[in-house]
Amino acid sequence: MDKQYIAGGSGITAGGNVSFDDNSGQIAIGEYINQFNLENLSGKELAELIDTLNQKRKETANLRIASSYNPSILPDLPSRLREFVIENRVVELTQTLEYLQNHRVLLISGIGGVGKTTLARALVETIPANVPIPFWFDFNKNRNATLGDILEQLASYMNKPDIASFKPEGKDAGQDDINKLTAELSKREGVWLIFDNLETVLEGRNFHEEGIDQLFTSLRDSTHQARIIVTSRTLPVLKNGESLVDVIDEEKQELKGLNVNFGIDFLRKNGLDEVEPEKLEELVKGVEGHPLALKLLVKIVKKFGIKDALDDLSMYKGEKEDTIKKARRLFDKLAGDEKELLERIAVFRQPESMTALKKMFTDKTPKDALMKLIDSSLLETDCDGNYWLHPLVQEFSYDDLENKVEVHKLACEHYLSFPIPETRTKKEDVHPLIEAQYHACLAKEYDMAVAIIFSNNLNEDLDRWGNYRTLVDIYSDLLSDDSFKNPPLLSKMNIHSAVLGSLGLTYSKLGQVEKAIEYYEQGLVIARDIGDRLNEGKHLGNLAGAYRNLGQVEKAVEHYEQGLVIARNIGDKRSESNNLGNLGNAYFDFGQVEKATEYYEQALMIARDIGDRHGENTYLGNLGSAYYVLDQVEKATEYYEQALIIARDIGDKRGEGNHLENLGSAYYVLDQVEKATEYYEQALMIARDIGDKRGEGNRLGNLGNVYKNFNQVERAIEYYEQALKIATEIKNPRLFNICKENLEALKK
Repeated sequence: MDKQYIAGGSGITAGGNVSFDDNSGQIAIGEYINQFNLENLSGKELAELIDTLNQKRKETANLRIASSYNPSILPDLPSRLREFVIENRVVELTQTLEYLQNHRVLLISGIGGVGKTTLARALVETIPANVPIPFWFDFNKNRNATLGDILEQLASYMNKPDIASFKPEGKDAGQDDINKLTAELSKREGVWLIFDNLETVLEGRNFHEEGIDQLFTSLRDSTHQARIIVTSRTLPVLKNGESLVDVIDEEKQELKGLNVNFGIDFLRKNGLDEVEPEKLEELVKGVEGHPLALKLLVKIVKKFGIKDALDDLSMYKGEKEDTIKKARRLFDKLAGDEKELLERIAVFRQPESMTALKKMFTDKTPKDALMKLIDSSLLETDCDGNYWLHPLVQEFSYDDLENKVEVHKLACEHYLSFPIPETRTKKEDVHPLIEAQYHACLAKEYDMAVAIIFSNNLNEDLDRWGNYRTLVDIYSDLLSDDSFKNPPLLSKMNIHSAVLGSLGLTYSKLGQVEKAIEYYEQGLVIARDIGDRLNEGKHLGNLAGAYRNLGQVEKAVEHYEQGLVIARNIGDKRSESNNLGNLGNAYFDFGQVEKATEYYEQALMIARDIGDRHGENTYLGNLGSAYYVLDQVEKATEYYEQALIIARDIGDKRGEGNHLENLGSAYYVLDQVEKATEYYEQALMIARDIGDKRGEGNRLGNLGNVYKNFNQVERAIEYYEQALKIATEIKNPRLFNICKENLEALKK
C-alpha cells in the first residue's frame, strides 16, 4: 500500500522528475544529477545540495512553473535555524529523501517542542528546482477550519477555482469536491501539501469533523502524484478505523530529540564548551535531546551551575517523568521571579512590541525582567522590536495563569489604544480591533466585544474586503458553544438576535446558505419571543435573500412580503422601502422586469419621503438596470447618472463605482466606446481605492472586453491577465472562466 511513516518522522521528497538508484545512492533531481551517498551524507553536502536547488529555482523555466501556483505562506526559517536543522537532522532528512521516492504520505509525529514544524519547514528547502513552493496549512492557526475552508485555499493555491465550485453553488463541500482535488493532483507532478499541527483538529485520535476525515482518507487512498506531509503530536486514525499511515512500531515512529553527539555540540556552541564531555552527555541524555529542554539547560547551567542542573535531572529521572514534564520543570526553575510576567505575556497570540509586554507589568515585576527573560531564552526576539514565546513556553505559561480574565482585559485595553486609520483599505488596518475583540471575549466582556465590532464598523470593513472567515470567528466568539441550546453570552437578547443574523449573513457569503438559514431562523425565533418586531423583519428579509440565492424565489417573495407587513405595522418606513426594493429584485429574477420596476418606484418614493439617500441611490441604480434589460438604454443612463450624483454626495464609494461601471456598460452598448472606457477606468480606480477586489476584477474584465472587440489584443490580454489573477485570489469561478476563455482565444 502506498502510504507509510518513517522512523525519525521527517523527509525529503523530490516530487516530479525524480529517481532513486538503490545501488548507487545517487539522487536524480529534475534535469540534473547530484552525486551523494545517502548513507553518509553530511550536513555540509546537504547544504550544498540546497544551495544548488535554490540557484536552479532562479532559472526561467522553473520561475514559470512556480508562477503557475499562488504562493502559500510558509513559517519563517532564519538562516541560523536552517543551518542548525541541516547539521543536526541530516540523518532524518536523508532517510526520508529515500523514503518519499516511493510513498505519498509522511507523518512527522512527536511530543511538543521537539521540532516537528521546524523540520517540515526545513524539508521545503529540499524541494526540486522544478517543483512549486508547497501548500502549507497550519491547523493551529485555523482551529475552526472546515473541509470547505481547506479546499478553498487549495483551489486558490492551485489556480483551480473548480475545486471550490461548491461556494458559488451555495452548498457545503463534500466528497465530490474532494474528488475534484484528487483528480487535479493526479494530473500534476511534484506538488507538496503540508498540513501542520494536525492534532489541533483531533479528538483523541479521530478527526472531529467528518469532512476533514474524508479529505485525508482520499489523500491516503486515491491515486495522485502529490506528496502529503503531516505534523501531529498524535497519530491520526480515520473513521474507517485505519491509521492515516501504516503504523508498524509507534516507538520508532516518533521524531526523537537530537542524538547525543549533536546535543553535546549544541550545548558547546551555546556557551557550555568548558563543561566536561561526560557531563554534557549526561545533560543531553537526561532530557532525551529535546531541543527546547537543551536550550533551557544551557541557561540553568550558566545560572545555577552544572552540579545543580545534573542534580535536578537526576531527581526528575527518579520520578520517571516524561520529557515534556522535565522541560516543564526546567522552565519553572529558570523562570524564577519573572514567571508571573511570562504567564501574562502568554495571552498574546502573536509577536508583540515592547509596549505590549510592558502593559503586563505589575508592581512586583522586576525592572530588568524582560532582559532576564531574553537572556534566559524564555522570550524570543528578532532584534527588530518584535517579541514572542516559544509555543511550548507559551503553553506552560498560559496554563499557570490564574487571573486570565483580568489579563485578557489588559490586552484588550492595549489594542484599543491603537489609532485606527480613517481610511481603511486592508485587514491589517483593523488588526488592533480584531485583537481587542478577541481579548474582550476571553475577558468575558461580551458586551464590550460586540461594541468593538459594531461601533467601529469592523464588520463592514471585513465584509467589504471579503474576510468572511474572520467575521465568522468574531461573531462565533460572541455565542456560546451551542447557541441553539445554551444561554446567550450577551446581556441584551435583541443584540444576541442581531449577532445570529450577522453570522448567518456571513455564512451565506461563504456559500453555506443552508447553515445561514439555521442562524436566521434561530434569530427569528428569539426576535418573536421577545417581541422585537424590527429584528423579526430583518431576519425575514435575510431568510428571503437566502431562499433567493437557492433559487427558491417564490419562498423568497413570501418572506419579503411578511417582512413588508411587519414594516408597515410598526411604521418602519426604511424597512418598508427595503422590502419593496427586494421584492423588485425577486421579480427581476423571475424575468418580470416591468413588475420589478413598479416595486423599485414605490421603494424610491418612500426613500425620498424619509430622506434615505442611500436607499434612493440604490433604487435609482436598480431602475437603471431594469431599463437596461428592457433595452431602454438611454433611459437607463439617466437613472445611473442620478444615482451617481447621490452616491458622490453621500460619499458612497462602492455605489459610485457600481454606477460608473453600469454607465460604462450602457455607453458601450450605445457605441460610445471612449466614454465607456472612461467610466470603466474611473470605476476601476475606485475599486482599488476602497479595496473592492470583486469590483476591481469585474472592471478589468470589462476593459479587456472593450480592447478585445477593438482588436487591441495586447491591451486586452493585459487586462484579462490582471482580472484572472484577482478572480483566482477571491475565488470567483465565473470571472476566472470568462477571462481564461478570452485569453486562450486571444493567444491562439
